[in-house]
Amino acid sequence: MLKKILALTLAAVLALAVFTAFAEEIEDNTYWVYTDNGKELNVRDAPGGEIIGKLKYGEQVSVVSFINDDWAVINFRGDELGYVNTRFVIKVPPEELKKAIEEEQETITGDPMTDIDAEFASAVDVDDYKITARPARVTSLVNMRWIPSETGRIIAQYKATETLIVLKELEHYLQVQDPDTGDVGYIHKKFGAR
Repeated sequence: MLKKILALTLAAVLALAVFTAFAEEIEDNTYWVYTDNGKELNVRDAPGGEIIGKLKYGEQVSVVSFINDDWAVINFRGDELGYVNTRFVIKVPPEELKKAIEEEQETITGDPMTDIDAEFASAVDVDDYKITARPARVTSLVNMRWIPSETGRIIAQYKATETLIVLKELEHYLQVQDPDTGDVGYIHKKFGAR
């Protein structure tokens, strides 16, 4: 019996070490729960593991690290660690995101050429910085387009938490570069997080 307990303990320690080795440390760890349907978010004991609790929509959480682009390790119930899908934690409170989307809709004319011209005219040079892709749904991808418009041809697509480098900021879009391929294009601001 003692051997079995020691073996299970050793397996748990090794699993934790593996997860820690692949974890990406982050500087600013404040995030908010954002679910597509506005319902609670399941917190698990391991990536894809058993549910140990729930977080309310809009609740603030402290993210310790990201694992394999799909899972965030969070502080849960004080010092206990929990795991949530990265798609469901965002860098701004959901009400701010909703307000920004509503404000954007007010500035769109409906004429693609006018809207594209306005986007290019709004471009501002910035010191390059990194962002991570944040698709609208877990199974979705973020599209990099050749012009700052939903009508633009798609150059590449990115899974949640893949890294891009921001070169310029526009009113509704970011000009980004793929650090792996060197491709440059545009993604909508709401699909990138610092």
